[in-house]
Amino acid sequence: MNRLLAAAAASLLLVLAGCGVDGGEPEQPGPVVGAPTGPGAGTPTGTPAPDDPARSPASSPAAVPDVPVRSAAGLPEVQTQSPPVRVVVPALDADLPVDAVGVAPDGQMEIPEDAARAGWYRFGPSAGAEEGATVIAAHSGSFITAYGPLRDLVELEPGDRIEVTREDGQVLEYAVESARLIPKTTIDLSEHFRRDGEHRLVLITCDGVWQDDVQSYTDNTVVTATLVP
Repeated sequence: MNRLLAAAAASLLLVLAGCGVDGGEPEQPGPVVGAPTGPGAGTPTGTPAPDDPARSPASSPAAVPDVPVRSAAGLPEVQTQSPPVRVVVPALDADLPVDAVGVAPDGQMEIPEDAARAGWYRFGPSAGAEEGATVIAAHSGSFITAYGPLRDLVELEPGDRIEVTREDGQVLEYAVESARLIPKTTIDLSEHFRRDGEHRLVLITCDGVWQDDVQSYTDNTVVTATLVP
């Protein structure tokens, strides 16, 4: 998405949060509009649908938490902190390395190709920030890892713990606030991609039913968690 299209989308969608792409004006994520396509989407072309054991990896497309972006000019500066490198969700027996990611050429948030790895949106706050949301996303399944560790994210309950380790060695503990399964046709991720307000950790993955016609799952799971003092 070029800057003119991004700015037009911004005025219509009224979303908030921030990042930068192609060394130009910062961009920011907005509502889900469809699955990424093309080699620049940061997604394997042969991703299986984890909820369909009969689906062969070679014939299965990707499962992606779609996150388009738009201009973030005028938003608050992001605090510089040590980046997250690992996320652990004991209730799901999930333990994933975390890569710093940005925005793919098609305007979607980049997601590591392997569902066993998560991506931290590096143009937003890091874990333990004083303000804003730390966003970490992963595929629910991929060609490399058919059933991703975060595939059952929606099963988390309030109070469940999430541990985030930063590059500086600090381990931060979060308590789940909510886990929501939201249709991609109605989801608005803008509230989760913000640089101000009370700090939250946000985990995102795909869920629901795989749709071959649009090459995407029907829903996203969004988990929000608060920092444990």
